[in-house]
Amino acid sequence: MLRSYDKSGDISYSLGAFPTVELIRHRPSDIESVVLRSDLRMTDELEEILAPVRDKTVTDDKSVSRVAKKGNVYMVGVFRKRYTPFGLCDHVALVRPSDEGNLGTIMRTMLGFGIKRLAIVGEGSADAYNPRTVRASMGAIFSLDVCEYPDWATYAAEHGENKMLFMLDKRSITLGSAHVPHPRALVFGNEGSGLPPELAEEGTPVIVRHSRDIDSLNLPQAVAIGLYETTKHIFCGETYHE
Repeated sequence: MLRSYDKSGDISYSLGAFPTVELIRHRPSDIESVVLRSDLRMTDELEEILAPVRDKTVTDDKSVSRVAKKGNVYMVGVFRKRYTPFGLCDHVALVRPSDEGNLGTIMRTMLGFGIKRLAIVGEGSADAYNPRTVRASMGAIFSLDVCEYPDWATYAAEHGENKMLFMLDKRSITLGSAHVPHPRALVFGNEGSGLPPELAEEGTPVIVRHSRDIDSLNLPQAVAIGLYETTKHIFCGETYHE
């Protein structure tokens, strides 16, 4: 019988077929088991996907209900959490993000723009491996390197990349006019309070201009715009091929 998710534990769950398929494809060595509901409609394609983990696949309706808490989940992946330190490189850093849904959305957006390393900075941040985060990421988390840091000082000591600090500051320049060389970190603050003002000294403060009809963009929107602007030379050029 599976237990409810425990943030302090080493195990988490992918809820639903899509994130679990991504888990099987990208992190098969981390899988403890794949738990199915008895009324899951099995197809030839699904049989093929499950083949590499067939010896770890079980049917257990009660376990699925216990961890999913919703009736529309027919497959659960049980896996070991993985935190992967990374060296100097282009990445996104989130300072004390508070919402698991937003965090998962950001992970999916990062993967869409080819940025595969994420630093989460600060105690009390949203949990990267909460099942809500995993599901909101649509399994993108299994293609990313994620590393957590207890505070800014610890993060900055390991990462000397040029930093684009998305924040409201008198020194902020518009995103489109910022020319920050690689390797660089795109740094974003908490959904409610943003980045602390003192971090403006740590890099280049930038701002995403928008109309006065709204107070601000939400965090996933700001990250998406930042990622688009800094990778459009890759994806919008005439020579781009999938």
